[in-house]
Amino acid sequence: MMDKGFYFDQQSFSTLFPFYFIMDKQQRILNFGPSLKKMIPELNYNDSFDLFFHFKSPIFLKNAAEITVEKLEGTLIVLTVLNHTKTFLRGQMIPYGDDILFIGSPWVSSIDELAEKKLEMTDFAIHDTSIDMLNMLRSLEISNNDLKYMVHAITSQKRELQRDKEEIKKLSLVVSTNENGVVLTDINGEVFWVNEAYMSMTGYREESVIGNTLYRLGVSEFTDKTVLDKMLEAFRKAEVFDYEVIHKRADESFFWARIKGHPVFDNLGNFIEYYTMIEDITHEKEMQDRLKESEQRLRSLILNLHDGILLEDENRKILLVNQKFCSMFGIPVAPELLIGSDCTNSAEESKDYFKDNTHFISRIEQILSDKQPVLHEVLELVDGRVFSRSYIPVVIDNVHKGHLWTYEDISLERHFQDSLNNEKEKYRRIIENMNIGLLEVDNDDRILMANQRFCTMSGYTPEELEGKKGVDVFLNEDTKRLLTEKSQLRRSKISDSYELEVRGSDGEERVWLVSGGPNYDLTGSVIGSIGLHFDITETRNLEIQREQLLERLERQNRQLNEYAQIVSHDLKSPLRSIHSLITFIKEDNDKEFNEQTAKYFNLIQEKVEKMELLIQGILAYSKIDSPTSRKESIDLNDLVRSIESIIYIPNHISLQIKRPLPTVKEDLFRMQQLFLNLISNAINYNDKSIGFVEIDVEEEPLRYIFSVRDNGIGISTRNQSRIFKMFESINGNEKSTGIGLNIVKKILENIGEEIWLISEEGVGTTFYFTLQKHDKRNPKS
Repeated sequence: MMDKGFYFDQQSFSTLFPFYFIMDKQQRILNFGPSLKKMIPELNYNDSFDLFFHFKSPIFLKNAAEITVEKLEGTLIVLTVLNHTKTFLRGQMIPYGDDILFIGSPWVSSIDELAEKKLEMTDFAIHDTSIDMLNMLRSLEISNNDLKYMVHAITSQKRELQRDKEEIKKLSLVVSTNENGVVLTDINGEVFWVNEAYMSMTGYREESVIGNTLYRLGVSEFTDKTVLDKMLEAFRKAEVFDYEVIHKRADESFFWARIKGHPVFDNLGNFIEYYTMIEDITHEKEMQDRLKESEQRLRSLILNLHDGILLEDENRKILLVNQKFCSMFGIPVAPELLIGSDCTNSAEESKDYFKDNTHFISRIEQILSDKQPVLHEVLELVDGRVFSRSYIPVVIDNVHKGHLWTYEDISLERHFQDSLNNEKEKYRRIIENMNIGLLEVDNDDRILMANQRFCTMSGYTPEELEGKKGVDVFLNEDTKRLLTEKSQLRRSKISDSYELEVRGSDGEERVWLVSGGPNYDLTGSVIGSIGLHFDITETRNLEIQREQLLERLERQNRQLNEYAQIVSHDLKSPLRSIHSLITFIKEDNDKEFNEQTAKYFNLIQEKVEKMELLIQGILAYSKIDSPTSRKESIDLNDLVRSIESIIYIPNHISLQIKRPLPTVKEDLFRMQQLFLNLISNAINYNDKSIGFVEIDVEEEPLRYIFSVRDNGIGISTRNQSRIFKMFESINGNEKSTGIGLNIVKKILENIGEEIWLISEEGVGTTFYFTLQKHDKRNPKS
């Protein structure tokens, strides 16, 4: 036992605390002092605590299993020694490493009890106050006997010898040895003799005491006047009294005193004086107050516990019940009103709460008959709740004094456990039937468990796998190193996924996707790892084919774009030539052509112009998906003005920007095509004598909502879903190629934006589309 530099071997410790014992958490007595063994000869090492001891105080500790550091702290422990009549140990329990140390001594009230317990003074430690108390009791007994004898002797001779001074001197010598205060008063209450102990106790001088009264000497403002009246009444009647009151000192301080008064009579039975003994019981009172406070705290704790508490006496009368118990059983009265009620009737009234109500009553009767502790017995109620019931008998001095019932609502825990069990069962079935190979290994990579799917994947049986190392069974030399590195990660509590090339039992090379993680025991230590295995051999082959296909498609796409550029150039050149030739023919022969021929030439010219527009639209469409797009800051106000300068806008149609447009970060070509096609579409389909195209924007926290509104011909509801399709022109406009709105929709879809419209036929159309303030595909942009 070492603490702050002090060390005691077992012999030294036994000398200091000869009645100690040490108990482990399993309630086994590991060691004990020699005097304890002498008092309890049948005590041996590793005996159970409950075999020899029972808690008398504090009342909330009934057995060693309930001992905790918090309950022990600052608590006086009183143990009843079983099978030894009226034998108690008084002391304290303190934590000693993982064990519990009890230090104390027997609680004895007289020297005669020592012999009954086979003990001697030498069996106690020298510092033990029990020795002093026993000596004091013996001295007090002798002194009191001598004192009474002397008082009676002196009293009988008092009148004849007129208080013989020699006898008084003898009396003084005897009484002076008493540690308690002794005061002799006459029939008027005036003190005529006092011992040194009283003066030391009160701080009074002898001259202040002699001739005075105990009333004037001892009464303070804190003294209970009711008790004083009882003492005075007993004094006047010459009766024996024994009271506890507050006694004043000379310095106006006070102490608790036990005052015992004995009247003294002469040979004729006349009351002649009073012998009074004053004992300082302040420490005892403090201990009683602390005990009461402790009892009150314990009572308050019980009353406010989360569990329902019911304490009954041996006749099943209620001693204590808390509000939680009343709430659990729907008792509509205050707990204190139930004190003294008969629990036999209460149990009968409460049985209908439980599913098996007949068994509820019979089980209570059986428990009360057995008088053995019952812990956490589960009861199911008809309303779906689940209670845990415990029963603890209260035994004092081997006599059954009552019993404590505790009820805990464990509905949530039970339902949680049921759900957990259901989940476990569900996942067990899933694991058994899932198309995932499950493998559990220890820290040495030895296989502990493999499910059926893993065995199918690997071609091995569970018997062929268990106990073997995965690196020796599946892996080639190139992948063994990878699995060793992953095993190190598991020991470091790191999970990850990786691909593993393996060799099956048939020698075929396969590719597995492995998701591995550490496996823990209940203490949180890594005991191995668990891996989920997917056979991705076919997927890998498909990926390789897909990559090859994508590469081929990319090459073909590049060739098609190049071809589109060439075709566009080669087609536009003869179209321009045809257009020029028709213009020359019309100019040279305008007067010679008849009306029908001129009409044909105009129709040819329009078709050539439309074909050129179609070629330009197809070329623009082919560039939309180009991966070489470059984002830059674009002032949309400048963009709209540049479009206004390059397209033909009739004089009767105006282009307006209602509110200033923002600057966005997008591809310039795509933004030009977006606004160009929407504005051109609004102009081409405007049939009003005074037309307009209005561009506006609304700002939201994360995006802009743009609108392009016109007062043109409008679009019927049945045609609104068709206008974004390729080569769809629903109004037969000669200038329409059926490509423009399809280009607009494709641009917005490629950058993750939306477009929609609101239109009324004959009134006009408004196209709405969104642009994010930041690129959703790259938030840092």
